[in-house]
Amino acid sequence: MKLFSGADLIIYFFIYGILAWVLNTIIYSLKEQKYINTGVLNIPIIGCPAFIMILMIIVSSGKNVSYYGMLMMAFIDYFILDRMGLLFSQRLLLKKEINSLRDDYGKSLKLSCINAIIVVSICFVLFKTLHPIVFSFVSLIPVIIVNIIALVLAVLLIADIVTIYIFVRKYPMKNMDTNIANRKNTFGEWISKHIWKRIYKLYPSLLSDDFEDSNKGISDADKLLEEQGIIFAKGINTAKLIWVLFISSLIGDIVETIYVLIVGHELMRRSSFVLGPFSLVWGLGAVILTLALSKVKRQNNLSIFISGFLFGGVFEYLCSVFTEVFFGMKFWDYSYMPFNIDGRTNLLFMFFWGIVALVWFKFIYPPFSKFIEKIPPVTGSVLAVVIALFFICNGTVTSMVMIRTTDRKKHPEARNVIEQFIDDEYPNKVVRKLWPNMNFLEE
Repeated sequence: MKLFSGADLIIYFFIYGILAWVLNTIIYSLKEQKYINTGVLNIPIIGCPAFIMILMIIVSSGKNVSYYGMLMMAFIDYFILDRMGLLFSQRLLLKKEINSLRDDYGKSLKLSCINAIIVVSICFVLFKTLHPIVFSFVSLIPVIIVNIIALVLAVLLIADIVTIYIFVRKYPMKNMDTNIANRKNTFGEWISKHIWKRIYKLYPSLLSDDFEDSNKGISDADKLLEEQGIIFAKGINTAKLIWVLFISSLIGDIVETIYVLIVGHELMRRSSFVLGPFSLVWGLGAVILTLALSKVKRQNNLSIFISGFLFGGVFEYLCSVFTEVFFGMKFWDYSYMPFNIDGRTNLLFMFFWGIVALVWFKFIYPPFSKFIEKIPPVTGSVLAVVIALFFICNGTVTSMVMIRTTDRKKHPEARNVIEQFIDDEYPNKVVRKLWPNMNFLEE
């Protein structure tokens, strides 16, 4: 079953090219609080990152391809494309503009290597967490419509490249003013203004003429807020809980990995997601525990222990039911232990949950909270959004893989291109490496 055609690749190129342009626009807007036109085309895409994504998509469809080889190849290709871009600019632009371009985008050999590492890393994360979702949506579009869209986009891209080449060669000192370019700039300015509108809403003290009209960026905003005594995520709020989820998931995965290594003498992957060392049970447990215990009116040791005891049992039980109902899998089974409740939890572990709640609320969370509150305010808020989007995409792809893995027991042959895609990227042997302690209900 063919997973993609040339038309699909053209659409992917535009999707990831536009995404690269949006990310660049956001980064420069945060840095300088103004829209900076990135990319040489009139249409809002950046070609090099999009090309790397297409390369990863094509290479990953081959046989006996390792991620290490794919990343090395992507790094070399981006480095070459980056240097070629400079040479192309040298043929089109004047020396003054070349020097400016070199200063703005760092075209030295060292910075080209750094850019290649950053871009390839971001592309790999998107390839693992976003592309399966994009692939699923594109595969649902009728083939005839895909072909028409791809043809229109290809003609638009070629026409834009030819127009820019001719224009810059003939009028090197003038800016091109076209309807497409104006729309691109308008969209970029909207993104920049919308970002800072949200930042000003979060931190109204930045709304001063001296700051708002000075084109100062995120670092200046953080410095000003810290001088004003503004503390990031003070108390319990969404931003802090996102950071608690992120850090607790990371620490939980590390703790479990070390525990299994010491007790079982085995280096076992304990992550909940397809990408990254994150144990979602620990992360969600920390978040819900923080919310639950913050509502305890009498916060003495006994009330915290009892709350944790009951919360832990209910939380573990519901997690077990959820994974069985939605994914057909068992990640743990306590049927062999005394005083178990349907094999999903037991009194001993509920007792441990009570101890954990007491230790968390009395000794761990206070310094944990202070650490998060030391993060620069604007930077912390922006990264909280990035973390949330990463967890959502990572969790969505993880769910897709788990559902298909369970479904393969009844339907080993893929029935559509989405299932074929998951079967190729995540066959049973790969799933076993991702979650080695997972048991299927039918086993």
